[in-house]
Amino acid sequence: MRAVMSGGSCAVAGSHACGDNWGNSEAVAANAALYEALVESGYVDSRRVGLMGGGLGGALIWNSVLGPLAGKVKAVAVMQAVASLEAVIREQKFKPPCVKAYGLSDDVSDDEAVRKIGPHDPLPRLRSLPVGSPLPRTVIYHGVKDQNIPALTNAVPLADALRRAGGDVSLELFPDVEHAVYALGKPLEERLRLFFGSSL
Repeated sequence: MRAVMSGGSCAVAGSHACGDNWGNSEAVAANAALYEALVESGYVDSRRVGLMGGGLGGALIWNSVLGPLAGKVKAVAVMQAVASLEAVIREQKFKPPCVKAYGLSDDVSDDEAVRKIGPHDPLPRLRSLPVGSPLPRTVIYHGVKDQNIPALTNAVPLADALRRAGGDVSLELFPDVEHAVYALGKPLEERLRLFFGSSL
């Protein structure tokens, strides 16, 4: 947080009030309400808004950018972040909390879960964007050894989808890093500082 604030001279606010949300509609609405409250406060420059998140927060970021915050976010940084709810379901490790966030029971079949959650899954929505869609400048940091949210089913296809839509995206994969990219400390702080400083 310090790196982002010092690099971009920006205010940072966040909310986890919706709990284990996996980017569901209630969390997206809460994100939109937070954004509107900050803009209405007069202390936020709506032309210089960036989002940063990791883990399941990735789904919330993209569902917000594709929804009520479309065209309002200038820069996004995601770390070890979920981009594909289908991958989360089929890989099984976090299926129970993911389907619960969408009102489904643990014993729902993978195919049924994917079908019902599909409208809220960021990756297919990003893949369907036409070239030239307004997208924030994006940086993705992910560990190659991440067993929680594998890069090959989340970070890599996310970068590909954004590029196909004409987005400005950078993907950095760290060979010896597992899930906790933020544990890199100063090297990651410096990257975030430079990214937000040059983007906002």
